[in-house]
Amino acid sequence: MKIIIVGAGTVGTVICSRLARDNFNITLIDNNVSVLAEMSNKFDIIGIEGNGASVSTLRKAGADKADLLVAVTNQDELNILCCASAKKLGTKHTIARVRNPEYNELMQMIKNDLNLSLTINPEQEVAKEISRMLRFPSATKIDTCYHGRVELAEFVIGEDSPLCGMPLAQLNAKLNLRFLICGVLRDGKAYIPKGDFILAEGDNVCLTAHDEEMMHFFKAIGAYKHPVKDVLIVGGGRMTYYLMNHLQKSKIRATVIEPDKQRAREIAEKFNCNVIREDGTNQSVLKEEGIANADAFLALSAVDEGNAIVSLYAKSQGTKKIITLISAMQYVDLFKRMGLDGIVSPKYSTSNEILRYVRSLAVTKDIEIESLHKLMEDNFEALECVIKEPVEGITGIALKNLKLRSDVLIASIVHKDKIVIPSGNDTMESGDTVILFTSGVEINDIKDILK
Repeated sequence: MKIIIVGAGTVGTVICSRLARDNFNITLIDNNVSVLAEMSNKFDIIGIEGNGASVSTLRKAGADKADLLVAVTNQDELNILCCASAKKLGTKHTIARVRNPEYNELMQMIKNDLNLSLTINPEQEVAKEISRMLRFPSATKIDTCYHGRVELAEFVIGEDSPLCGMPLAQLNAKLNLRFLICGVLRDGKAYIPKGDFILAEGDNVCLTAHDEEMMHFFKAIGAYKHPVKDVLIVGGGRMTYYLMNHLQKSKIRATVIEPDKQRAREIAEKFNCNVIREDGTNQSVLKEEGIANADAFLALSAVDEGNAIVSLYAKSQGTKKIITLISAMQYVDLFKRMGLDGIVSPKYSTSNEILRYVRSLAVTKDIEIESLHKLMEDNFEALECVIKEPVEGITGIALKNLKLRSDVLIASIVHKDKIVIPSGNDTMESGDTVILFTSGVEINDIKDILK
């Protein structure tokens, strides 16, 4: 697949590196010659200096034969123009990053007129992610498949958890619930566990379950925290603007601390919330606004270091749920080691959304890929796919009789709209939606799951 990426900023380079590792044919367009040279040397890609909206530059990049163009410059208008120009030249699919809230409604109206395949709003995507994390405060991350009905939750096993020291084979019977532990990250090593795997304190675990079963699971292991009703937010930028819509639908009360007069006024006029015009990094302000008693604390300012500092302060005050916005992806691991596990990143969410779309274009004879999720620090991948027709040696055969790769797990099967957390006696059939959970292997065809 031939892909053109316009914009070699943080998001562009992350997308470029991740797609290049999957052996796609990548051309990167930017005006920064040094970045293009660095990326060309590091990965097997073509770098072209120029304006991504220029017809001559796009022709040089081969837009007439490209399968996809992704425009992720810092300018919304330029991204839209790049996509429109590429589409006219013959590019099959185009994706534009559009961040300005004022364009949100407009893009929905004119998306088809501009022949845009997809528009991505990073802040809006992260707002959705935060709202899911508030629904299950015990989880550090929540992803959904099959229209939100199958959930994938990441959480860390605590010291007193009943999961510690228990083989996985005994868990379902003891808890009397249908769920599946798909992956475990322990000391930086990724495991797709078997029935004899024993969980331990500190394990980062990924669980899949029907959306209705997830809450029962957290209650059963004593990790369920009461629903979030009050949140304290530092920062009144775009992220908060989009998040407030979700909070109001969930009837969650919010207090926003924002020093900028204009931003504070916009939030107060647009939403039913308490807005404080103060410096959110001031400890006395945070104490006065009840940081220790808030159900959740969200550090969503534009400054990563400030977000990390106030989040660590919130942790020292015993705040129950802390979510921290970190835009610079190179700092994420550092801040996690400092104890901040509820980290969100617009750039990471954007690159994940684009990867999902790219993989969804990979339609083979046997399967059609609906979505892709990168999980647990990119160590695992969850692939939602539809089996289009019977496959010899796979469909109609009990899972226990399939010779699956050791790094592949059948996490869920949706058969005739019924969600099945599979056991060894279940089968995959033509027309089923299947959630495949993998580590270290790329699945492009259903037959790739076999040894």
